[in-house]
Amino acid sequence: MIKAQKRARQVLRKYNLTTAPINLQTIIDGEELMLDTWSFHGRVKEVFLGDSIGINKNECPKKQRELIAHALGHHFLHQGNHFYFESRDQFTAFKQEHEAQCFAAELLMPKTELKKVKHLPAAKIADYFFIPEDFTQYGVNVVLKGGLCR
Repeated sequence: MIKAQKRARQVLRKYNLTTAPINLQTIIDGEELMLDTWSFHGRVKEVFLGDSIGINKNECPKKQRELIAHALGHHFLHQGNHFYFESRDQFTAFKQEHEAQCFAAELLMPKTELKKVKHLPAAKIADYFFIPEDFTQYGVNVVLKGGLCR
């Protein structure tokens, strides 16, 4: 298991978050971060600046949760400011983006909860964790199979 996955599990334990969907506001409040919704244009979907997380207000609530978890990954793993651009290939090109996305998967889909629903179709798993359906397979690969984050 890589650093990002371990760190996400530590955060879940620190804030005693064990049931889905994970309450991200508990972490935001505990870390004294600010969450803002902004109107981004183009490919920018999320930013992490200092102690503030900004997410695109035009995204659906499930996508916003993924973006918040990704920003929290930067908060717990990296120094400096970060911008999330919508492009799946960036996760292989940029190590910090890849780590933040692995963190997000572990944070949003805790292993004990995922084991309970892994037999369900992706759409049902997405509803259970309140995440985008396209993020579900990524999360399953990260959390249960240990893939993608090596």
